[in-house]
Amino acid sequence: METVVEIIDRIEGVLRRHLNRVPPGERQVIEREVIGLLQMARGALPRELHQATRLLHEAETTLARAREDARRIVLDAQAHARSLAESQEGGPPSARGSALVDEARREAERVRRGADEYAVQVLQRLEADVNRVLAAIRRGQEVLRAPGAPGKRPE
Repeated sequence: METVVEIIDRIEGVLRRHLNRVPPGERQVIEREVIGLLQMARGALPRELHQATRLLHEAETTLARAREDARRIVLDAQAHARSLAESQEGGPPSARGSALVDEARREAERVRRGADEYAVQVLQRLEADVNRVLAAIRRGQEVLRAPGAPGKRPE
């Protein structure tokens, strides 16, 4: 699911990619007005939303990196265990090789747990930020619905 900031960025990207098809005079109007409005919309978003988006991307990146590290640890340990087993001239895998694989699996699981715990913390901060943004939106809606609100038309 895309964030509001990402959607605004995509809209701006589409406009910029297609500006070369617009006559020069109209292009300036689009750049000045439409892209200006998109930049204003981006700037009007609560600071917490920008922080939440950044935290979410950071959590996703960290989790992916930790999972890749855990996978690599297990693969390295398995390769090392195979190497030890082969060095015993076709005999059964050594206890040391099995112990290394077990140790690598434990380390990989520890890395995964750490990444998951970090992701939970980031998501909790993100949830708190989103709740603050949602509360601000609701307060703004209440103000706009109130009798005599600026810009409210008499019914």
